[in-house]
Amino acid sequence: MKRLQTLNPWSRVLVVASATLMLAQLSACSEGTAMNDEDTRPAHRVLVNTVQAQTLELERSFAARTEGSMVTEVRARVGGQLEERHFNEGQLVEKGTIMFSIEKAPYKVDLQKAQAELTSAEATYNEARRDWARVENLFSDGAVSAREFDQTQSRVESAEAELEGARATLEDVKLRYNYTEISAPITGVASRESVSVGNLIQANDTLATIVSLDPIYVHFNVPESDIAANYLLRATSLSADDERPGPAARLRFSDGREHTTEGYIDYVSRIVDRETGSIEARAVIPNPDMTLLPGQFVRVQLPQIELQHAITVSQRAVVQSGRHSVVYIVDNQDIVQVREVTLGVRVGNQQLIEQGLASGDRVIVEGLSMLQPGTRVHVEEDE
Repeated sequence: MKRLQTLNPWSRVLVVASATLMLAQLSACSEGTAMNDEDTRPAHRVLVNTVQAQTLELERSFAARTEGSMVTEVRARVGGQLEERHFNEGQLVEKGTIMFSIEKAPYKVDLQKAQAELTSAEATYNEARRDWARVENLFSDGAVSAREFDQTQSRVESAEAELEGARATLEDVKLRYNYTEISAPITGVASRESVSVGNLIQANDTLATIVSLDPIYVHFNVPESDIAANYLLRATSLSADDERPGPAARLRFSDGREHTTEGYIDYVSRIVDRETGSIEARAVIPNPDMTLLPGQFVRVQLPQIELQHAITVSQRAVVQSGRHSVVYIVDNQDIVQVREVTLGVRVGNQQLIEQGLASGDRVIVEGLSMLQPGTRVHVEEDE
């Protein structure tokens, strides 16, 4: 068996050098292949929409609740026994219609006394006037003293004052007598009675309530950031200056039906509610057939509000980043950038952008998944 020959030192150096050169060549080939792969890798494909400013006509609607335009309590102005009710509960009553009667007998007695006192006061006054006429003539002839003259004149003045007091008392008693019949202060729908016939009542007791239903009020709130808030504030200010009705308003019921008669906005608060961040508004809606009732939940529809130089994007382009809203845009070099925007209202499947975008910006609407700012992308225009 042959013994293997041992390599001399110079042979070992040659072998190591050859191996190192081979490894370097293999590494260079691998790096070149990787660089070639990266250069040939296809760019991320995105679909963009080039935004353009335009004029929009927006229709805004808000949840609302109906309320009677006038709500009046029917109160007794004198006390006594309630004798009769003259209306049907829940029915329409006209202004001036007698609704309740209070026992008249005690007030009739007071009326007779007041009339008798007035007659007595008139007699006293007439007698004092006759005495004054006689004394005045005698005083001119020097037949009576100045003291007697003054006393007679004072009696006339006192009798005249008592007469005026008797007349005022009679008028007061007449009013109280007339108050025994309680009339409707406004036209509206009467509630059920609060006190039944036969009860003793006192002055200022509430006997029923009347609610005016034509027109009817509709109260609603508008967020201060909503475009409708500025529209209503501006429109109501202009209508007040021109003394004409405010902006138009319509009602829609929960089942989709629309109220037949158009109304108008007559009140918009100039104070923002701290808790809700909204302003209060009120619509006046004609209700001749009384199909609207207080307490109903409806929606107030405002007319088309014209918004000039408006920019909208597809809702799918908006991304929520914490408390902020952003969109991804593509610059002139097809590089992705992130743009923070301020959102307005939704318009169908579009989102109104109040700040952050300008005409000509290319907004990415598709291909947002795993997309990073600074990435070069392959751009296709959305049709």
